[in-house]
Amino acid sequence: MRRLQGFTLVEVMAAVLIFMIGLVGILFVSIESMSMTKRAEYAYTAYNLAKNRLETLRAMSFDDLASAEETEVTVDESGVSDEAGNFIRSTAIETGYSGDSDLVSAAVTVSYLFKGQQSGGPMEMSTVIYNAEG
Repeated sequence: MRRLQGFTLVEVMAAVLIFMIGLVGILFVSIESMSMTKRAEYAYTAYNLAKNRLETLRAMSFDDLASAEETEVTVDESGVSDEAGNFIRSTAIETGYSGDSDLVSAAVTVSYLFKGQQSGGPMEMSTVIYNAEG
């Protein structure tokens, strides 16, 4: 019997199918990678927003700290209040920390919205501020 040269239609279709399965897998990994990169970017921005808020509190007058408390304020990437922002920031102030009127505890919590859902674990930072003038 004589062997014919070339590929049959079935062989070509099988090769195309295997190629497409691999291509879909690579596409899925690429999309997931972009999503994880965006989440990491948002988490880093949330960290910076919390850090910057604490620095702002440290720069404030000691007497004004009590009025800096805020609950779930929607902010943008710069920390400016914005209803369309992707970050939610809360600031808790505890005056008279540890029974000392010259100490204030400040805690900042920042979470982000990703694809319409709030992040699972918020970024939390806290500090104790001392009244050096008191």
